Amino acid sequence: MKVPVLFGWIMIFVVVVSYKRKKADRMRKNTERDFWDRENAANATRKQDISNLNYVDFTGVSLPFARFSDDFLHQCEEQILKLKDEKILNLTGITNTDLKLNYGAANLPFLTQCDQNFTLLARTLNSWGQRLAELSHPEEAAQVLEFAVSVESDIKSTYQLLAELYLQANQPDKLEGLKNSASNLNSLMKEPILAMLNKMESSS
Repeated sequence: MKVPVLFGWIMIFVVVVSYKRKKADRMRKNTERDFWDRENAANATRKQDISNLNYVDFTGVSLPFARFSDDFLHQCEEQILKLKDEKILNLTGITNTDLKLNYGAANLPFLTQCDQNFTLLARTLNSWGQRLAELSHPEEAAQVLEFAVSVESDIKSTYQLLAELYLQANQPDKLEGLKNSASNLNSLMKEPILAMLNKMESSS
């Protein structure tokens, strides 16, 4: 290859790289500007009424409290009973900026606590259901895990164990309902859970 031709290709490469770098910098600056514009607007949003949000409601919920003698089960039960007296919100997939824009910056600490309560609820229900299954109480385990699904927990092992319990009980038709629940999740775990359930259904 002649030197002038090689030099020409090098210049083209340098120009393309420079263009892409400037484009990336421009996009990054635009993204940062949009973020801070939204954040400033969120911080200026006045406090809204949040009394009618979709708080977790234990009314009419039947859970297997105090049926079996096991220390770990008792710990899970005590934690759930404590949470019943707290405000709980599933805010998975919603950013703090969006929360402030929708409900006001002054409500953020309370909403954050509600979301933390939900995380604790989902984890405790999952642990409770797992332990019940380990102790050969499949009906009670399903009862706990179904409640977790009903409040839109996105813990993969909750869906996996519940699906296994349905298959063991010769109730494969219930997997469809489980998939419908998973499809409503506002979580990054939505697709992995659906993929797992589809695989379990096809191999059952």
